[in-house]
Amino acid sequence: MLKDLVLDIMLLENQLPVFILEDLFKLANPALPGRYNGYSLSKFTRFFFNYIWKDILIDETLLEAHFFEARHFVDLLRLFLQPPERDDTERQADSEALPSVKKLHQAGIKFKLASSTKNLLDITYSKGTLEIPKLTIGNMTVNLLRNLQIFEALHCGTNYINDYAVILNRLLSSTKDVELLIQIGIIENRILDSEGVSTLFRELSRDARVQYSNFYYSGLVKDLQDYCKSPRHMWKANLKQNYFNTPWASISVIAAVIMLVLTFIQTLCSVIGL
Repeated sequence: MLKDLVLDIMLLENQLPVFILEDLFKLANPALPGRYNGYSLSKFTRFFFNYIWKDILIDETLLEAHFFEARHFVDLLRLFLQPPERDDTERQADSEALPSVKKLHQAGIKFKLASSTKNLLDITYSKGTLEIPKLTIGNMTVNLLRNLQIFEALHCGTNYINDYAVILNRLLSSTKDVELLIQIGIIENRILDSEGVSTLFRELSRDARVQYSNFYYSGLVKDLQDYCKSPRHMWKANLKQNYFNTPWASISVIAAVIMLVLTFIQTLCSVIGL
C-alpha cells in the first residue's frame, strides 16, 4: 500500500503547493514524537525523496536552497536535478546524428560510471571517455521521469529532462546498447527487459522539443561526432577489439607477426644468396 501511495503522491495531477504542505506540517508538528524535535518539513522531504529514489543522493543543503522556491514536489525534484550550466551549447550539433552506444564503442569510446555524487543529468565527455551517472530503471524512475518531462514542457522554460530523454534515446537505440551499459554498471534494470528500456526512452523522446540552438548536450554530441569521424580512432578500436581483446589473442597476433618477419628475413636471405 505504501508503494502505491508514494506513486500517487508523485503524480503531477496530485501535487499540493509547498506553502500548503508547510501549513499542514505546522499543525501536525506538536503531535510528532520527541525524537523529531527540530526537524523541518524540508528534512522530512529529503527522507521521503531518498526513499522513493534511493539511487540519487539528495543533498540536504541543495534541497534546502530550492525548497521554498519550488511550487510542489515535482517542481522541487526538477530544481534539484538541474545539471550544471555549460558554455558549449553554441557548438550546435544534430542530436539525431549521435551514434549509439554500440557504434561509439566500436569507434573506441570508453564508457565510465560517474561518481554517485554526480547529478543524474550530468553526462560528460573527455579524452575518449563518456561518463554517465547511474540510472536505475524501476517503477518510480519511469513515473518520475514522465511526470518531470510533462511538467517541464507545460510550465517551465528549461529543457533539461527533455534533452536527457532525447540523448538517451539516441544512445540506447537497440538492446545491444542497453546490455553494454548494464555490463558496465551504468544501467541497473529492475522491471524491464533490454528492449523495454530502449522502448521507454523512445517513447519519452517521441514528443520532445529539440532546440538545436539551445540543446543542453550539443557540445557533447559535437565532440562524440568529431571523435567518430577520425579513421585513426576507428582503426585503433578495431585492432584492439578484434585482435587484442584477450591475452591469448594478443599472443597469437604477436606470434604471427614474428613468424611473418622471420619468413621475410629467410626469403630475403635466399634472394641475396646468404
